[in-house]
Amino acid sequence: MINQPEVIAAIAALHVEYEAALVSNDVEKLIGFFWDSGHALRFGIGESLYGASEIEEFRRNRPPIDLQRRVFNETFVSFGDNTAIVTLEFARQIRGCAQHGRQSQVWRRFKEGWKIVSAHVSLVPVSYMDQAAALIGMPIPPEFREGVRVNLERVGVIARPLLDFPIDDSVESAPVFVP
Repeated sequence: MINQPEVIAAIAALHVEYEAALVSNDVEKLIGFFWDSGHALRFGIGESLYGASEIEEFRRNRPPIDLQRRVFNETFVSFGDNTAIVTLEFARQIRGCAQHGRQSQVWRRFKEGWKIVSAHVSLVPVSYMDQAAALIGMPIPPEFREGVRVNLERVGVIARPLLDFPIDDSVESAPVFVP
């Protein structure tokens, strides 16, 4: 049966615990949520972790910075009594830059309880305009965003012939001027 209320309630409660452990960097609790198996899997933003030991090592060595996030678009789906999937989107600041991410987890019920058997976290690519604005500390007001986007496209068109000009590898690109 899909979406049994008691299974959804159990997974939703575990998800609240997981989220609290994540943002508070409760490493032991985070490790305990994952299936203790070489088959456990976690694809993160910058890492692919195969097996519980790699997941544990990542959690123990991850710096506890920029962990706060706002979660939205949470969905819970269960399949029978023993399998559930949690998906969500999140917003957080990473080194001062706003990031939009996605997360999915596959949960499986074992004798010892519910465990995450597979997880995937990814970031939605940030536009060049937003990255540059964040790096130089110059936010772009909403009413100017379209104009900035159009002008960046124009700059690309203007620069294209220069960037496409073939230069032989033997040509010194910045010779030294000697009077």
